[in-house]
Amino acid sequence: MTKYIEKLHVLKLFNLQDVVTSLTGTMRSAQELLRSYTQKGLVVQIRRNLYSVTDLGTKAIMATKFEIGSRVSESSYISYHSALEYHGLAHQQFFILYVSSDSRFNEFDFGDIHYAYCKSAISVGVVTPAMDSKVKVTNLERTIIDCLDRLDRAGGLEEFIHSLSMLTYLDENKLLEYLNSYNKAFLYKKAGFVLSYFRKDLKLSADFIDFCHKRGAAHVKYLTNQQESDTFFKEWNIYAPSNILSFLEQGTNELV
Repeated sequence: MTKYIEKLHVLKLFNLQDVVTSLTGTMRSAQELLRSYTQKGLVVQIRRNLYSVTDLGTKAIMATKFEIGSRVSESSYISYHSALEYHGLAHQQFFILYVSSDSRFNEFDFGDIHYAYCKSAISVGVVTPAMDSKVKVTNLERTIIDCLDRLDRAGGLEEFIHSLSMLTYLDENKLLEYLNSYNKAFLYKKAGFVLSYFRKDLKLSADFIDFCHKRGAAHVKYLTNQQESDTFFKEWNIYAPSNILSFLEQGTNELV
């Protein structure tokens, strides 16, 4: 039965139907194959109907958490803080992986990671990196807009500010595309307000900030909670921390 192991290593991450289609031809043979390989430690079951091969030497699972999250459902992809981490922008390491999907899946734990379901917000801005063909993840600009929409899923404002400080460029046309796809007045306001602090560093035009300002909600909003957002910024009609850049002087390296 070990004759199939090389082909499974090519697949790396697979379900029962993949084994039927690519290897055995029948469901019964596929079930027997996976049962045997699992018992031998050649294959690990991640969750119901999702498997990965292991390293033949160390027996460690071959699939990364980003690959697993990208295969949880047909439409799943890595998002929010997990996308920041994938892009090398996370300031802290989280033990939760945010997975967006058109269809709901049951959240689960595997290894040290909790795979959390997020309803897919918009349909654009999801990519498969050229060097990582088994991963689906929001691109940089979509990740930034998603995180602005849900700062709680970005790890909070402080974590998000640290991520922004690591960037040297954002494509404002893509930012506008995703803002328009969301079409939320408060999101325009948040994007304009927060990104204005980094406008020169990110190579954003004054016109972009002005557009966000014009499309932003007219009524007063709080950037975060009322306790943290204790200062009123009249130009933006928003309550926010007195100086969000001060977060950059308060960095930690905690595991979350």
